[in-house]
Amino acid sequence: MKISTAFVYGASGHGKVVADILLSAGKHQLAGFIDDNPAMKGATVLGLPVLGDGAWLERESRSSRIGVALGVGDNYLRQMLFSRCLNWNIEPLTLVHPTAAISQFATLELGAVVMAHATINPGARIARGAIVNTGAVIEHDVQVGEFAHVAPNAAMGGASSLGCFSMVAMGAVLIQCIKVGNGTTIGAGAVVVRNIPDGCVAFGVPARVVRNYSENNSANVNDEAPIRR
Repeated sequence: MKISTAFVYGASGHGKVVADILLSAGKHQLAGFIDDNPAMKGATVLGLPVLGDGAWLERESRSSRIGVALGVGDNYLRQMLFSRCLNWNIEPLTLVHPTAAISQFATLELGAVVMAHATINPGARIARGAIVNTGAVIEHDVQVGEFAHVAPNAAMGGASSLGCFSMVAMGAVLIQCIKVGNGTTIGAGAVVVRNIPDGCVAFGVPARVVRNYSENNSANVNDEAPIRR
């Protein structure tokens, strides 16, 4: 069934960029924003209204076929919203900015977002809900895990991989064949020349692990550099 209306879930800074992609691509009619912050209801963002929260969206989905672009930078929150949309029979939209260069032999899964001037080369796979941000470079055969985030001007060398819920922050570089685990943050400007395990923060040149996340705060991998909402 064809999507009749599209919304951006998240009306803060990251949501603005996602909305701009929707408008630039021109494939869906963007009706406005959804945000769970009560203070945002009735506000105007980029000339579009914040129509309501998740409960409003669920009610709207009962009468029409809706698509939602995930406008939240936090990886764990984005996964929660993705699951919520699926439960409500709402399609998470896969978005590509018109200026991005994506090989026909690359794979973008449901809900992935590729921003302006990003490059994704043959054999790369961007898993569901992942973000390839402005000017990022994803080389051949790279694997970007579910709900991961490759930040602006970051680069992943050929056959490298980024685990689920992980982040490569602004300007960081992974050399070829490097593996970064799940739930890990690579700090801004780092150069990763050896594998980095799950659940940690690493930064520097060369990048070194400086902290491990405990089980109690593993969902808050934003202390060093990740983009929040």
